[in-house]
Amino acid sequence: METQPDYRIYPSLLDMFQTLLDYESEAEQPWNIVSETAHKNGKYPGKEVGDYILTPDEMYTKLEMNLIDAINRCDGVHIEAADKGTAFNEIVDCLIEHRQSSREDIKIHSEKISEDQTAIIAELNGFTFAFDANFCKEIAKRFIGSIPQYLCRSSIVTKYGEVELYGYIDEFMPTRICDIKTTSMYQFGKFEQKWQRHLYPYCVIESGAATHIDEFEYSVVVWKKGATLITGEFYPEVYTYNHKKSTDLLRAHIEHFLWWLNRRKKFITDKRIFGGVNAPGYVGQPINEKLLY
Repeated sequence: METQPDYRIYPSLLDMFQTLLDYESEAEQPWNIVSETAHKNGKYPGKEVGDYILTPDEMYTKLEMNLIDAINRCDGVHIEAADKGTAFNEIVDCLIEHRQSSREDIKIHSEKISEDQTAIIAELNGFTFAFDANFCKEIAKRFIGSIPQYLCRSSIVTKYGEVELYGYIDEFMPTRICDIKTTSMYQFGKFEQKWQRHLYPYCVIESGAATHIDEFEYSVVVWKKGATLITGEFYPEVYTYNHKKSTDLLRAHIEHFLWWLNRRKKFITDKRIFGGVNAPGYVGQPINEKLLY
């Protein structure tokens, strides 16, 4: 009989914990600084141009609450940029596998716009996106022969017990793993601190799905502004994979995360992260800041 792990973790939780650790850097991001335009429009009363919108301490509080809500699987507000990326990823996978979408939440169809232009229309969570079909096909060609949305799963032993790691690989190739990222702004190295590049190769090797992985690629699509149909430019952000190094980095980061998790255990309502099962009908509720601090 298969034993239950002590914890179950997926990569976005490790990413969010990394962001929490880097809260001071997050506070320094341009989007958290009062601009001249915002100040002129009176958007942040009592603040001057160049002030933090959220102080570093306030940023830490926000990031920690977001992480707890993510662990508890609270329903969040649908964000257009995120849904745009999800829809694009599904279109690419459909083109790779020459199939219709099997997702119930996304409706996809093609529409002729002009003699030489076809749109692939995707509807998701109330948003409608019109992608340039030629651009979608161009990106899909890069992943011919891959296995889209491959569920990888393995475990790692830590000083807190056995941890099951799992996640869906966007495009799994024999010695290469690709994760599609979409963004409106990009600088090389943007995704260096993300943990997919360690976790996914670790899982496929430890589970026996691959004997080795040479590279992990963040397949970055940067959206072009002002285009009639949604199109973009492609930038590969590639990292050489070293199994021993990534294993050590993963274990250290996971143990740090579990140290934090156990300190906040009383606020965690979703039992799955502790290897358990939720009661039927479980719905996560957002954390109340007053209870947390």
